[in-house]
Amino acid sequence: MKQEAAQTVTGRGFRFEAPPGWRVTVEMQRASASRDDELLQVAAFPLQRPYSAALFTKVERELRTRMAQVAEETGGTVSGGGAVTAGGIRSHSYDVTIGDHVDQYTFVLRGMREFQLLCRRKSSSADDACRRLVTTFHFV
Repeated sequence: MKQEAAQTVTGRGFRFEAPPGWRVTVEMQRASASRDDELLQVAAFPLQRPYSAALFTKVERELRTRMAQVAEETGGTVSGGGAVTAGGIRSHSYDVTIGDHVDQYTFVLRGMREFQLLCRRKSSSADDACRRLVTTFHFV
């Protein structure tokens, strides 16, 4: 099956591809593309200390705790997780299932910045847009 042409979404210091026709919103530290209940979003945050790849395993505990809190606050459950590569950086990724949808969070840590990639989709939908978000995320 031929993949549809994508639109490029550019935020402050990053870019990613979204499906054509999705509504794009760009704010100071966030950029998103959405259609109905589906969402692709990248938000950038400052870190308190510089991150290096040597800290990958150490930050996992903090991120797991954060995802457990998000799941509790939203009435969901952490339903998956693992390591992925986004922007050329080994990153932590977690799925939070809330009712009939899944929020997929990917944390890309680089220097003094955290880039939080979020993909929201129906549980019954394919994760093509989510995979596209992670694989096309790049620093600019």
